Amino acid sequence: MADVIQAERMPATVRVARFVLTLKVAFGIVGLALFGAIIFASAGVAAILPLLPQVAVTALEGWLLSRWMSRRKPVRWGVVAIEVASVGAHLTLVAIDSDFGWTSLLSLSVLFPLAVVIPLLMPSAGRWFDR
Repeated sequence: MADVIQAERMPATVRVARFVLTLKVAFGIVGLALFGAIIFASAGVAAILPLLPQVAVTALEGWLLSRWMSRRKPVRWGVVAIEVASVGAHLTLVAIDSDFGWTSLLSLSVLFPLAVVIPLLMPSAGRWFDR
């Protein structure tokens, strides 16, 4: 008879990060679909080109999310890198385009990535992503 091997439970911090990342990918797909359809209907194919960076980020986040259960260290650090770059890009655009202040730090474009990065930097997440 085959022996049953108990899998290690995912820590709560990793579950929270995975849930928030899932929300980000889902909102990204829906937002890109709606925004892309509106732009395509009004301006044509060439106007969709500015959406390509967001398409790339959403696709990369989705791919990393699909690799989550592999528990490999590059998945953890890849998610952290993408989220930090996402916050940096948002804050750079806000600083260039408008007034940079506390309200720009409290936007969902900053809070969602922080809700992913902070749990992934906890020691329990480091132990779970040990491969």
